[in-house]
Amino acid sequence: MTKPRSLKYAALLSAGTIFFIFAWGNVQATRLGYNIEELRKEIANLETGNNYLKKEIQTFMSPERLQAEAVKIGLVYPEPDSIVLLEEKATDKPAKGWLARLF
Repeated sequence: MTKPRSLKYAALLSAGTIFFIFAWGNVQATRLGYNIEELRKEIANLETGNNYLKKEIQTFMSPERLQAEAVKIGLVYPEPDSIVLLEEKATDKPAKGWLARLF
């Protein structure tokens, strides 16, 4: 009589273990789903902020804005006689950095 009883306990223990594993997997999947949704919201907020900052940069770098700021601090256009042109030197070596190659 001890064998059937131990089989029942073993079957019950197996069923409980399977249920626990299934429930744990569902809880983890739900938790990960919430994390993914939070990250999507964060990405959307960061993209919105990035677009806003790009527009701000364009506004601050506009020629009209730069000219207005230059006038505020007292900058003026140079007189044509005060402009000095420098001769270009031919260099054998190409510019090394991307910024040097740009200019």
